[in-house]
Amino acid sequence: MMNVKDIMTEDFVKIGPDDTIQSFISSMERYHIHSAPVVDTKNKLIGNLEYKRLTNKGINDPSTAKVRAFMDSPPPSLKPEGSVEDAADKIFKTGLRSLPVVDGGKVVGVVSVLDVIDAAAGTKMFRQTAAETIMSAAEVVSINDDIGKARVLMREKGISRLPVVDSNGKLVGVVTVFDMLRAIKPRERQGWFSMATEVEHIMGFSISNVMNKNPVITGPRTSLSELAGLMVRNKTSGIIITDAQKPIGVVTTKDLLEVYTASLSQKGVYYQVIGLQDEDEMVVATVDRMIRDTLQKVAAVVPLQFFFVHVKKHSGEGLRIKYSIRARLRTDDGVFMSKAVKWDARDAIGSALDNLERIMLKKKEETVTRVQKGARKLKQLQRTQEM
Repeated sequence: MMNVKDIMTEDFVKIGPDDTIQSFISSMERYHIHSAPVVDTKNKLIGNLEYKRLTNKGINDPSTAKVRAFMDSPPPSLKPEGSVEDAADKIFKTGLRSLPVVDGGKVVGVVSVLDVIDAAAGTKMFRQTAAETIMSAAEVVSINDDIGKARVLMREKGISRLPVVDSNGKLVGVVTVFDMLRAIKPRERQGWFSMATEVEHIMGFSISNVMNKNPVITGPRTSLSELAGLMVRNKTSGIIITDAQKPIGVVTTKDLLEVYTASLSQKGVYYQVIGLQDEDEMVVATVDRMIRDTLQKVAAVVPLQFFFVHVKKHSGEGLRIKYSIRARLRTDDGVFMSKAVKWDARDAIGSALDNLERIMLKKKEETVTRVQKGARKLKQLQRTQEM
């Protein structure tokens, strides 16, 4: 069994609490990282800064804002002797891209989601599962669209990359948050990270001038082992799935991590809700009951493997919070996904569960209809042969 020390990266980027946010942004671009451990002068861990925190909070001036004001403290961490499975579970539950490895209070390495996926590539589950069974439907933008439209779509859908298509729907590139960030001049980035994020001269940039024209792509039948290898070799967190040169889906590191984490469950239906840690216990208990009831109904129709619910909170009107839900259920018949957005966590999850039941009911009806048609054709063939 591999341990954390076997997969961790010892040559990593670290920052200090008094470094500026601008210096962290520069490191993100230069090293293509999403987070970094915050250490003191003796290399002791005191925090962690994740890119997502910068996009969720207003920053008046990145060139003067300090890291200490935005870092998570105390941050989650790993131990060198810990198992890769534990690392995968903690990265998945926290939603972070990487975690620092601490020994004796000092940071000795970093384990990223790509490190975990690389280790998981050789598992039986990855070798036997195809990309089409876990991919999310591709949300696309046109090559004629601008950054503003792409950013709005990313926010609404809770995604970080968008395939770019031409007038015939064929893939010509991909645009990510990093691509858009690199296109903005340093002096203009205040508008990107501050509350005044819809600055017209930034949001009006054409996607064609920002996108990556050589995205990593593969087909729907590609195994997860091969997908993992592509991600690690290309140092990318997402791959576009294409068919006849058209994007039909996207697989991200989060998707692969879901599969790996679920495969670690030894028995029963593995399910997990991510993003409700700060909610009232009554809300969490209600959600748990709703999910169990739904799984019980579905299990009567088809054998279940795992179920994940991802909850994202968005600032809404005044002090109200809007909840965005993404649910993914894997069964012996394939993967089913649904989404919902509501002002109440219970309503949002309830709506996502209802959508999921409708999707599966429709799938069942289509299967029954297909079987009935097949039976009728067989009877007609038998009658013809008897004549």
